[in-house]
Amino acid sequence: MSGSEGYATGNGGPSRSAVVAPVKVLCLGPPRAGASSIQAALGMLGYHETYYFPSSINDRSRDTQAWLDAFDAVFEGKGTFKKGDFDRLFAGCQAVVGRPCCAFAPQLIKAYPEAKVILNTRDVDEWYMSWIRFIKTRMAREQEQGEVNLEPEDEQKVAAKMLRSKILYAFFQDDFIKTGKAAFKAHFNEICQLVPKDKLLIYDIKDGWDPLCEFLGKSVPSEPFPGHDALEVFEDKSPSQVNGTAGELKSLHHAVVAVPQEAGVEA
Repeated sequence: MSGSEGYATGNGGPSRSAVVAPVKVLCLGPPRAGASSIQAALGMLGYHETYYFPSSINDRSRDTQAWLDAFDAVFEGKGTFKKGDFDRLFAGCQAVVGRPCCAFAPQLIKAYPEAKVILNTRDVDEWYMSWIRFIKTRMAREQEQGEVNLEPEDEQKVAAKMLRSKILYAFFQDDFIKTGKAAFKAHFNEICQLVPKDKLLIYDIKDGWDPLCEFLGKSVPSEPFPGHDALEVFEDKSPSQVNGTAGELKSLHHAVVAVPQEAGVEA
């Protein structure tokens, strides 16, 4: 998932204003590895402007389309998405956390070489099973809603669904059961290879404040570390985004319900 097509380090076209994002921290672990806890922790450590897409979708109305453009450029070779485009997305932000940013780890590491990189991770089997539980729950809910919700969807909701699908495809290529664990390990290894050891923290949120604060050169807060979101929800938090219709995740892996025993999950 390290597509490099369409990426360049130059700024965007002359019709766009020049912006340089002051990105100091990149948190690039895979989805469902504690991003929301880390986003909250970074805020408590003084990184008050943090780009975390699930919490910024309401006040960054153009971001969904920009990320769709980024996926088209990097993974499908359609157009270009340059450092200047990332700068505009992250304008004013000191830290970048979670999805869809984590799908662009090589591009962001190249764009912000001075940034410290947090590779948030967790036990691969625990991570894998959390995805299985989530997919089963989400598919059941969407099937139920799809049977009763016949109203057309607005453009924002359609675009958000397209973005989620592209994130999932970038990591798992439509077959989570077969590719999930390998994708997790490949993402981990790629980041370890790209980032110098002195700029990289391999981090599990269960480890709390100490390793994170030492890495960032911050004092340990007196407050507890933000909640361990081990089952971090992979959906947008805005009310307009919550009620999806059936079918969105079926392309990810149709066999989650059909053959759950293969994944070690009871039907």
